[in-house]
Amino acid sequence: MDDCPLRPARGRGHVLRRPARGISLVASLLLLALILVVVASGLRGAVLQTRMGGAAHDRSLAFQAAEAALREGERAAAAASPASFPAANCVGGNCATPAVGDTPRWLDSAFAGWRAASAAVPSDAPAPEVIAENMGTAPNWPGCENEIPRQPNCSTQRYRVTARSAADGRASVTVQSQVAAP
Repeated sequence: MDDCPLRPARGRGHVLRRPARGISLVASLLLLALILVVVASGLRGAVLQTRMGGAAHDRSLAFQAAEAALREGERAAAAASPASFPAANCVGGNCATPAVGDTPRWLDSAFAGWRAASAAVPSDAPAPEVIAENMGTAPNWPGCENEIPRQPNCSTQRYRVTARSAADGRASVTVQSQVAAP
């Protein structure tokens, strides 16, 4: 019976074939799924880094614009006289002495007395705004002990200058300083 032409001869080096079970296909699909998960998490990290970089850039531009407006406001306040400030409210960015207990103007969303600063800022920076508040003269004025240069007896005319800059709701910066007029 071994001489049957329909059956292959069994001998040395001949391997019997078993039916395919599909294990290599399953292993390949699992490996592909694992690679896709690794790539997706890497892309998510890259997108997050890009967003954080954009936010840092927006904040830096807003800070530069606010700082430039603050310096402009400080120069204007140092050259001002109490007569250039209104007795109540704000006119052209110059504001009267705030009432004790009132919400600070820079925190009041309804406050509309900001003046657009003309300070030179980068073209893609948000437009800054500034206000100067007449804080009067008082020997015990807050912050008097920290001023540079220190004024004798801390009894000179004082102004609080506040500048802000907001980049379309993405980054908002408010800076403030105190100016003692000569």
